[in-house]
Amino acid sequence: MIQDQASIGVDTHFTFSSDILTQTRMWLQTARRRLYSEVLERWEIPGNNPMSVNQAFLMATRHGGLALRRDDLGIIAPGAKADLVLWNTKGSPSLLGWNDPVAAIVLHASVGDVEAVLVDGKWVKKKGRLLAKGYYDGFEERFLKSARRIQDKLIQTRPEIPDTWLNGLPIGKASTVDSLRGNGNGYGETFLAVNGTQ
Repeated sequence: MIQDQASIGVDTHFTFSSDILTQTRMWLQTARRRLYSEVLERWEIPGNNPMSVNQAFLMATRHGGLALRRDDLGIIAPGAKADLVLWNTKGSPSLLGWNDPVAAIVLHASVGDVEAVLVDGKWVKKKGRLLAKGYYDGFEERFLKSARRIQDKLIQTRPEIPDTWLNGLPIGKASTVDSLRGNGNGYGETFLAVNGTQ
């Protein structure tokens, strides 16, 4: 509820989305669900919006700079860092017809809608294409090789889950969701057999 120095970040890529737009959308939806639930649990209908798209957008942009105590980040002004992201609102069906660009970006945009990016006054993406020449040469092959090596190692070791976390708190078990008909819940062998995938 106290968000004057809070910001949204992307740091745990193996668990969450690696793009700030998705993280922002999840944060907004989670905050709204939690605060709407409080009203619904009193058997009332929510009559207001508990968090606006503008608040979510600021937490993903300007507030990142403010959280770092950097007044020169997240603004367009003389002396500020020249970091800009431009969205193509005509090239994506999900962004057509909106009169509120912030709502369109927060609720409907994807990273594929980013037309151009300016970092520290230099274009790093234009017309939807990255401009870093040579940077990605061989990157995909090296990344996939490294990912496979790490995944294989984790599968082989199957680490034991401890009873307590590093700070001494007990490790609990979350309830699981069952979205499949019949036996099984989408975890393990039952899911693989039902869907014929590996």
